[in-house]
Amino acid sequence: MKNSKFILAMCFFLSTCLSIVRAGVVLPTIPTTQFSITSYGASVSSSDNSAAIDATITAANAAGGGVVVIPTGTFLSGPITMKSNVNLYISAGATLQMMPYGNGNGQPSGSYPNNGSTNAYTNFIYGSGLSNIEVSGSGVIEGDGSAWWTAYNANSNIQRPYLIRFKGCNKVLITGITLQNAPNVHICLGQSSNMGSNGTISNVTVIAPATSPNTDAIDVWYWNGVDILNCNLSEGDDNVAMDSYAQNVTIKHCVFGNGHGTSVGSYASNVENILVDSCTYNGTTNGIRLKSNRTRGGHDTSLVYSNITMNNVKYPFYITSWYPTEPYPASAQTAAAVTGNTPMWENITFKNIVVNNSTYAGIIYGLPEAYVTNIVFDSVQIIATTSGLVTNFVNGLVFKNCSSITIPSSKGNAIVPYDATTTGIDVTTGASTACPPPSSSIVINVQATGSVSCFPNPVNGDELTIKDDSKIENVAIYNLAGQVLKTQTGDLQNQILVDLKGLPVGYYIVKIMSSDGRVNSMKLIRE
Repeated sequence: MKNSKFILAMCFFLSTCLSIVRAGVVLPTIPTTQFSITSYGASVSSSDNSAAIDATITAANAAGGGVVVIPTGTFLSGPITMKSNVNLYISAGATLQMMPYGNGNGQPSGSYPNNGSTNAYTNFIYGSGLSNIEVSGSGVIEGDGSAWWTAYNANSNIQRPYLIRFKGCNKVLITGITLQNAPNVHICLGQSSNMGSNGTISNVTVIAPATSPNTDAIDVWYWNGVDILNCNLSEGDDNVAMDSYAQNVTIKHCVFGNGHGTSVGSYASNVENILVDSCTYNGTTNGIRLKSNRTRGGHDTSLVYSNITMNNVKYPFYITSWYPTEPYPASAQTAAAVTGNTPMWENITFKNIVVNNSTYAGIIYGLPEAYVTNIVFDSVQIIATTSGLVTNFVNGLVFKNCSSITIPSSKGNAIVPYDATTTGIDVTTGASTACPPPSSSIVINVQATGSVSCFPNPVNGDELTIKDDSKIENVAIYNLAGQVLKTQTGDLQNQILVDLKGLPVGYYIVKIMSSDGRVNSMKLIRE
């Protein structure tokens, strides 16, 4: 609710207020009767507890539903099959660990079994066509992926298991747990032509080395209605990937570390109504990435990215219809016939985004037969170190509300276009040509909650103290035209000092993002 109030207030001094309206995702309803796996034969001394865990899940399902408890300790297991109306609960101090890779093909005894085909392995926690399922708790699911990664790097034909995969299910919740070192993807909702619905992934931590191959944190395919909330994701591939028929997906208050950012594609057909809001990207390879090619595309529309901070990201914005490699020069490319698999990127909005110290400003590279269409940068500030924004085959690229690109003057133009129409920015300098002047008639009615304070206010020196009962993620100071003038990380402290040097006397808006997802704003007077 506080975020909604902030957005409504900001509309008074930003030209455009933007939202995606969608029905809420429905959570599962599961009985609370507990079933401990140790009552069905599981033990920390066993080399494979899968039969005992499956028996516990079956018992809970037969009783009309319940909570299957993994107690404190480390429990090795092979593949586990979920059933409807079951919550697999990983207790504090518990680790549910995959059996080791071994030598491949389920050999020797005590290693992860294959599924009957050479070098093909069943996913670790799996369910299909289920309803009311949950994986929760504060414990750990450990993939023990190192040997799998080594084997895959030597032979990419190995079909490695996901840690969690549910397809064609309704009302799924994954919450609270830590997943680490998956052999392949950590969490997947979907990847089947049978649509799933109502998925929630919240307060989940995913950890794997940056060099681990294909260890996406979260994948979404063929699923209508997904909320990904308050997650901390750092691994070796896409932090979140939304592929074909990922629809009505909301990603909010997440922190992304190692990884390839929030991606659509590369299988990108009929991806619709995506909202990524109030997220932070720290050192990701990409920030926002949309990727497909002439054999994997389709119609993808209504994608909104708002209230985002990126620090030290290589490519903050990356839209390509040429995955995995763009051809150069663009002038040498010829049009092909448009088919049902042609990527059609359109109606994409980037709003209230601050990019600090990116390597490149970004790439937007459409096809000569299918331009990237209707892309809006609204109150976006990009500071890059190496080159400007490449725009090839783009129709209707709009920069508004003081959006700008800053690169060193020795690094060329801020925008490097080929067959692209751009408005609202000087393509050479990157300065905004669409920055509304301040107006005394603008009404500002924004106020922080009682848990946040800025003092002194009015301020007649160069130092402003900001205090929050929650930890502060970052702070931005806007002028009344909506242009970001200063940003500062909060370093997750409850109190920080902001240097106001360089800001002239006048009125400003201070926006404070807290670690619990709250966004507060208040008027600041500089005397």
